[in-house]
Amino acid sequence: MMHPRILKIVAACSVTLLVTLLVPPHAEAALTITVPAAATIGSTLPTFCSTTSTTITVTSNSRNYDLRIRSTPATYPNGKAKDASSAEMFNAFGFATAAGGPFLPITAVYQNVFSNQPKGSNINHTVYYRQCVDWGDSAGNFTIGVDYLLAEL
Repeated sequence: MMHPRILKIVAACSVTLLVTLLVPPHAEAALTITVPAAATIGSTLPTFCSTTSTTITVTSNSRNYDLRIRSTPATYPNGKAKDASSAEMFNAFGFATAAGGPFLPITAVYQNVFSNQPKGSNINHTVYYRQCVDWGDSAGNFTIGVDYLLAEL
């Protein structure tokens, strides 16, 4: 038996996170995820990193769940933000569950952000993002697409 999964698409880096929610098949579905429409990481100089966070709200009334993240594979297969000309940043975009990290590089394969979380309604999870700038990066605005997946266990 397959359980419903909701996919969130998010974008970020210099950074703006844009979100699209795929609606569950039934209005009464016990599995929901809400990700804010945007998150922006401010400008920084080479060799420095900037961070921001977003709060994701989850409801899973029937089972425990994992909250997973990946970079959008078709557009950001290397987990790196791109500028308008599709030039990638030197460093991968990072995510963490605590403000001070540790930050893991995002990849095009789903990774658990929060594992085996207890079922419940309107549970808030804060996810932190970080982008480090290298001397090889061009000046400009960069964006990355990020997918969130809520998987019941």
